Amino acid sequence: MKTITNFSLLFILLIGLGACQSQADKRLDLNADKRAKLQYQLGLDALHKGLIPRAFEKLYLSDKIRPNQPKTLDAIAYAWRLRGDNKKAKIFYQRAIEHGAGSASFNNYGSLLIELGKFEQAIENFNLALEDPRYRNQDLVFVNMGDAFLGLNNLEQAVMSYRKAGILSKNWTYPKMKEAAAYTQFNRPTYAQAIYETLLRKEPANQDALRELIILLKGKGQKQLLRLYIQKFIEKTSDPLHQAWAKDELIILDKG
Repeated sequence: MKTITNFSLLFILLIGLGACQSQADKRLDLNADKRAKLQYQLGLDALHKGLIPRAFEKLYLSDKIRPNQPKTLDAIAYAWRLRGDNKKAKIFYQRAIEHGAGSASFNNYGSLLIELGKFEQAIENFNLALEDPRYRNQDLVFVNMGDAFLGLNNLEQAVMSYRKAGILSKNWTYPKMKEAAAYTQFNRPTYAQAIYETLLRKEPANQDALRELIILLKGKGQKQLLRLYIQKFIEKTSDPLHQAWAKDELIILDKG
């Protein structure tokens, strides 16, 4: 009986020791998570401030503390894109996806693939990004998808994608600007002009739309129309630099 009691006591001590070890491991894991998240946030902050070397330092440290976290890998990929090394960026996007990254990484990777001329593969990744209906940047996915279709010389699908982006973000003029640019690229200036004029009627101080309209119509005998839009822009914009730019465009228009 004594022997049994001793073994029982030893068993209880071992269980207690295992429980203590388990709690200690949990505390270590929690501490590592906190340190990794801190380094990740510091890395993101450095990226936003344009401090690329510091961003690499902090993000790589975060990956060392807690390896293969998708958000960290995605951020490292973006840092490599800023450095101009798309090959290394591709490696980190692929790692992020392999370790369970969500829609944001599929979208980011797709945009990189467009830069690399891999348009069909980019579209595949955009479709994967759209599988999660909770993803908040679906409008951006559709804009990127439009760019990919444009790379494949598929104007119809490109326009459709840009319009889907516009439906999702009705106050965002960028998809319309992209659609107009696509029409210009495919030598359909009348459609592009109609879009720019529609934008300027809604937003007379839209410098991007006015700039593109000037480029489109310059030398085509529509000086009076351009003059009206430029003058309206000068009246509506509150930015002195934008006003100076528009006044210069009027001078150039008169000389042309």
